[in-house]
Amino acid sequence: MRIIAVLSQDSLQSLQRSMGPSDTLMRASGALALTRMINARTADAVVIDPTVVGAVEWARARLVLQSARIPVLIYTSLDRASIQRVLSASAIGLHEVLFRHIDDDAAAMRRRLETLGRPAPPSRLLSMLAGRIERLPAVLQSATVPLFCSGPVPRWADVLARHANVPRRSVDRWMRRAGLAGTAALLDAARLARVWVPLVDGHDPQVDVAVHGGYRRVQMLAGHARRIVGVSPAHFGKKLTVDEFVDRLAGYVLRD
Repeated sequence: MRIIAVLSQDSLQSLQRSMGPSDTLMRASGALALTRMINARTADAVVIDPTVVGAVEWARARLVLQSARIPVLIYTSLDRASIQRVLSASAIGLHEVLFRHIDDDAAAMRRRLETLGRPAPPSRLLSMLAGRIERLPAVLQSATVPLFCSGPVPRWADVLARHANVPRRSVDRWMRRAGLAGTAALLDAARLARVWVPLVDGHDPQVDVAVHGGYRRVQMLAGHARRIVGVSPAHFGKKLTVDEFVDRLAGYVLRD
């Protein structure tokens, strides 16, 4: 794989540890260099930290990546500034997100690079919800975005409210103002979105997927799936394509 990297030195070293002997890494210093490399068709993917460039450079990079339709991995720290730029990346189209020092061990990064052409449902769902999440206060953005990456998905809405240090009723009020169905719906969709890859792509046993996904019983997973996407997990991939799955998750969360 030929990869263009727009990263700090520390992040670049982390990326290098995940690369194989046949991979090639090219570093771009900004949007102009990124444009030249993409136009030269010398790369298969881009790994970028939106916070290592200025606001104007990031806006230019988004336009370049949007028109190029090249697979993109956003690799950044989990802080307020990076969250806002992760959300603004929805304009790029389908992409993956990894947070530094949270879900970026070499094996995890390698898996993300190998599947960049077909981003997992959580990343796709985040792209679809990003415009609404951008309307939330920064503290709620920081609590919400990791739900669609590898951060833990709280079982209850009260837990997310405590993490954000915002009263529960205020959280739901902000969710509704942003055009989201509510905190509980967001948590349910984020949790269910993680089921597809191990269940359909990995063919893991449904009971193992349920436990790992935070469902206390496999029956709870089945009930959630039927209520949210209208299909039982046993029929994911048969009666439901991944595109339909993500669309139905988004429809469950979004308010008109």
